[in-house]
Amino acid sequence: MRHTLSAAIGVAILSSASGSASTVQGLVSGIYELDNARSDNAFKVIDGATANIPDDKRPRIRMRLRKSIAVNRIRISTAGRRFGIAYDAKTPIVVWLGEEPIKWKLIPELVFDVSVKSDGGTIALIFRGEYGERTSKYHSVGQDLVENTTIVNPLCSTPIVYNQVYSKIN
Repeated sequence: MRHTLSAAIGVAILSSASGSASTVQGLVSGIYELDNARSDNAFKVIDGATANIPDDKRPRIRMRLRKSIAVNRIRISTAGRRFGIAYDAKTPIVVWLGEEPIKWKLIPELVFDVSVKSDGGTIALIFRGEYGERTSKYHSVGQDLVENTTIVNPLCSTPIVYNQVYSKIN
């Protein structure tokens, strides 16, 4: 019941249009679709970064990393200190700037503490979980949403870094 209620609240928040000024200046609320031609192939970046992980652990780590980044559409809503984001049809994330992280479950095996920070027109969404940390920084460039992501995984010798560009569709 709690999960259903949280999801319903998240959808309602993400669906509402806000007329209030946003603390996140420059980040445009809306729905965005991945532009593959202007984006890094994040799966290839992950494959390269995990190439030296032992064979018995590599498939599982790659699967978890890929599931956590497989996104074609993003819906963003900002209002004051509230930041809402929904990846494809996954459970929406609603967090408040400067407050404690929330628990967010992508799938039963992938549960994250999610927090948000703002630096003017850039929002940094931080995911911390059992298998490391991912920071995705979002900012608007015209009608586009640009995502710069860094993943730190204890089994990878260097951080995984990739960039994605999303075109606004509404």
